[in-house]
Amino acid sequence: MQNKFRYLALLVFITFMGCEKQIELELPSVGSKLVVDGWLNSESGENGSKRLHHVRLTQSVPYFETADYPVVKDAKVILKDNKGNAYPMTYIVPMVYDPNLGKEVADEKKGRYEIRKNLDKNTSYTLYIKTADGKEYESAAQMVIDYPYAPKITVEYKEEDDFSDEDEGYYINFEPKYSEEGNFYFCWQLFKVDTYTDWSDPDNPVEKNNSYSYSDLLFGSNVYTSVEESETQFDQVVIQGEKYFIKQHVIARGVYDFLRLAEEQRDNDGTQFSPPPAPLRSNIKRIGGQNLDDNALGFFIISSVQKTNIITVN
Repeated sequence: MQNKFRYLALLVFITFMGCEKQIELELPSVGSKLVVDGWLNSESGENGSKRLHHVRLTQSVPYFETADYPVVKDAKVILKDNKGNAYPMTYIVPMVYDPNLGKEVADEKKGRYEIRKNLDKNTSYTLYIKTADGKEYESAAQMVIDYPYAPKITVEYKEEDDFSDEDEGYYINFEPKYSEEGNFYFCWQLFKVDTYTDWSDPDNPVEKNNSYSYSDLLFGSNVYTSVEESETQFDQVVIQGEKYFIKQHVIARGVYDFLRLAEEQRDNDGTQFSPPPAPLRSNIKRIGGQNLDDNALGFFIISSVQKTNIITVN
């Protein structure tokens, strides 16, 4: 008799496990919103020329939409400073190499607004946008902070460490120098330097350097420091014989909080121990907007940059 009850219970369990009910959620739609992506910094261009800055404007799409984000190409975009100057930005479509055609072609998906200008130190800038439908937006003002100290860069060889999941190899460390006066917020990024030969003039080839980011951002501040914020070692193993340097960005408190929260959200694995998601508030406000939903998405960033010397890993 007991066996019959066991089989009956098992049959009931299998039956319920095989039942499925499809639930369709009706998600609220807030419509398409302007998305701003721009990071301007105080570095000058090559050989002292004016630096090329660009800002991308797109429109958001519904969460389950598979289409690309529409590029906003008919807006008026102006960089303004606190001295009363206005610098219009020009919309361009960049050329990219198409391996199938064997030549460069215009890439409409990467359309952006550009300006050639070296930012002035101790000067505040805002970004003004007016879209084709007459809506106006403006970013919060941010200053190019004249910070006098660059970090010190060093190399350390480490044995394999199973406890911390570190591989054996060389790692880049740095030591920031904090100012004793004022509140400052920083992010640091490691760059790798590649050397190549420019054959544009076959009779006079020239050796040139090209650098690209080799790490995520690390954050710090002289205002408050926690264990996570005091990290001064990049976790990528670097290569012997290769050259590296570090860029230090001095940024506004709002930028610091936004970038840290964005990375936290990106790395959130959704476990029971993960922090709850938090909204990423844009600093691009709708002029005449009634509430936060009227504002744009994304963020506009201004930073001053200090660079370490290039170091070769030996």
